[in-house]
Amino acid sequence: MTVLTYNKADEFLSKVEHFLMKNEALNNLPLGISYRLANEGNHYQGEPFLGYKQRNDGEIHYALMRTPPHNWILAVEQDLSYEDVESFLTYIDENHLPFPGLIGSKQSVERIAERWKEKTGSPYQIKMEQKVFRLDEVEDIPISNGDLQIAQPEHQEIATKWLNLFGEEAGEPTLSESPEDTIKRMIQNQSLRLWVVDGEPVSMANATRPTKNGITLGPVYTPNEHKRKGYASSLVAKLSQSLLNEGYSFTSLYTDLNNPTSNKIYQRIGYKSIGDSIVVQFEERG
Repeated sequence: MTVLTYNKADEFLSKVEHFLMKNEALNNLPLGISYRLANEGNHYQGEPFLGYKQRNDGEIHYALMRTPPHNWILAVEQDLSYEDVESFLTYIDENHLPFPGLIGSKQSVERIAERWKEKTGSPYQIKMEQKVFRLDEVEDIPISNGDLQIAQPEHQEIATKWLNLFGEEAGEPTLSESPEDTIKRMIQNQSLRLWVVDGEPVSMANATRPTKNGITLGPVYTPNEHKRKGYASSLVAKLSQSLLNEGYSFTSLYTDLNNPTSNKIYQRIGYKSIGDSIVVQFEERG
């Protein structure tokens, strides 16, 4: 199996951007990270892996990337065959690449995880089953009392607390930077939005990873004491409309299939499912 790899994100994008743009919203994660690397440089805990497998006809079969310490990201146009899976894992093994986990289309990732377990004896956990949603137009929904506001430096403490709670509840892997630094960067970039009621923040959402035509929302978090009051749906609806007004053609987000309430909320706002995604985590080989 031949995998072409690149040290620079702009070189990587020059080869794979057209492939990923065939389904821009579904590939928001690899596209958004690649653009960030190209525009802002590497802020991760090690050199990124940026590569793709080329078919015999010269077309891209799939793209593969990792930004340490995060999981591998697999972007496919068609799910991998068992032969593809075998060559994929042989490449990982022969090049002694760390393989902590993988995110991508459900069928391909599950095939890879099962075969990796057979080959290495390394068990895996399904950390999250997700749907990828896309919104092109916001539906009219009831809006709760409160206002959409851009997070300010004085919100650093509460937003950091919420990001920690989000990570605990979602079982998110280790961040490449501290939660404090993550929130500080979001505030500096003016990407973090709050729903504020009588001067008190009650929910937050971040607009992240812009691509050519879209942008992704995440994380979206409301603490327990403010849930079931319509704050998150109001925040997401107003933020989504604001981003469309800025010129984005669509917004996208990931949802946890184990949280049917949030899935229904997003669909009422106008988000439509465009694909499945799964996150698996591997245990270290003994």
